[in-house]
Order: sequence, then C-alpha cells, then structure tokens
Amino acid sequence: MKPNPAGSVCPATEEWKAVHTGVLDFCAGGGSYMTAEVKFGSMISQRVAGLPPLEHLIWMTWVGSDLINKWYQAKNFDMMDVKGAGWHGTPEIWIHLDKPLKSLADFKGLKMRCSGDGGAVIARMGLGTVFMPLGELFEAMKRGTIDAYECSSPQFDWTMKLNEVGKYIYLSPTRAPTEVYQFLVKRSKWEQLPDDIKIIVEDIGRAEATRYHSILVSKDESALENFKKYGNIVEKLPADIDAEFVKQANIYLDEQAAKYPEVKEILTSMRAFGRMWDQLYGLPDWAKVGL
Repeated sequence: MKPNPAGSVCPATEEWKAVHTGVLDFCAGGGSYMTAEVKFGSMISQRVAGLPPLEHLIWMTWVGSDLINKWYQAKNFDMMDVKGAGWHGTPEIWIHLDKPLKSLADFKGLKMRCSGDGGAVIARMGLGTVFMPLGELFEAMKRGTIDAYECSSPQFDWTMKLNEVGKYIYLSPTRAPTEVYQFLVKRSKWEQLPDDIKIIVEDIGRAEATRYHSILVSKDESALENFKKYGNIVEKLPADIDAEFVKQANIYLDEQAAKYPEVKEILTSMRAFGRMWDQLYGLPDWAKVGL
C-alpha cells in the first residue's frame, strides 16, 4: 500500500470521492469533507457536542461502522469504512484568532475557517464561515482574508507551525470532541481480497487507531506549552460561547435528523450509546445535553 500526500493525486479533501470512483484504492479522509453528499459525514469525524474520543472510537468499532457502511451502500458509494481502524484524534483546539474573546459578543461578526457541522453551528451564532483546505489556511490568516480558524489538536497544530498565525488560542472539547480520519477502501476491491488478508488489514488498522490516539495524548500538553513559550495566549473558551454552541449544536442535529433518515439512525445510535456510557461510567456535562 503506497500512501501519497494530500492533493498529489486528487484535490485535497476529496480523497473519499477518488476512492469511490477508483482513482484511489484507499484513503485517510471522509468525515466533514463529505457533508454535502453524505449528511452524516461530519458526525462520524467530529460530532458537535458529541462523545469524547475513546467513547467515540468504541462506538465506531462495535456499532457505528456497520451503520456507516450500510448507508454508503444505500447511497451507492463504492467504498467502505474499515471497522475500528482510522486515525482517531484528541479534541481539537476550539479556535485560533488574533483578538481576545471575553464573551459571546466578541465572537459575533468574525470570519472563520471551519468545516462540517461545526461550521454550520458556528454560522448560526453570527459568524461568517468559510471552508478551505488546510494548505491555504496559513496564508489566508496572514493576508487577513479570515479572522479566525479551526484546525486540529494541539500537537498537530503546533507541528503545522500555526503558532505563527493567531495569537489567541481557546480550548474546549465541544466543537470537535474528537477528530477522525476514516480508513476508507474501495469496497469492490476489498471484497476481492482473500479473507486472511482482510483480517491482517483490519487488525493493523485497529492497532494504528489506538497507537495514533496515544501519540497525540502524550504530546498535546507539551504542544500547548510550546505555544505559550512562543507567545501565544492559551485560555479556556468563555463559558457563554461554549454553552450557546452546545445548545445550537443539538438543535441543529435534531433538525438534520428530521430531514435525513441516515442522520436520524446514526444520531439515535450515538445517543443511545452515550446514555449507556453515562450510566456506567459518566460523561462530561456538555456531552450529556443532547442525550
């Protein structure tokens, strides 16, 4: 299996389409980039105000992947999610920008790079939202064509040198409690593989999912310290912005579920799993709102 960097074979963020059409045999992608065609896409990668990372990974492994693949087939997409595999990240940094946020009033009117359901919810809160591939983000902030952006976890953002664009960094897990790049393969090719090869790929994929997650967990704290040493201001997201986001996120998801049966089935499954988990082990308050 030969990996290629984003944008080298097909347009960046459209790798999942290339798997479906046969340009690629597999990719790390999907999720928020699918939302226009796959209405539950963003819920898979970073469900707003949803399950924390490990809970989400367990849901994907034991419940979610089967539902996802059922709907891919129903929508005639020649691709499948490899169960329990993919790259499961820690909560994303909520927002980077060049001005302080003290309350919801400071938030409104900004032009922010964001994607998927998170972008849709943020737009409802009075922001102008725009999507662009990650490779364009740095220059857009430098030129002032956007005021703020979301990207990924602390370790990933530090590696991308995003300390240089956006002095203020605000943290909360609510916008993207996890960040999942699915391990998507072309279904018709996958089905031609011998069963023993399928098992090997699935086992390695599941091992990589937890390995990748543990790497980010081990490095996020030091990454935030690096941001601070550089001169970035790192703080918690103001409570009124957080509360309004969680409220609007669940209203938005209920509206989507009323429109699209695939969203309804997957959201219902996520919420049932969340209620079970909360009764057994407990969930953060923000994750309980939509249960």
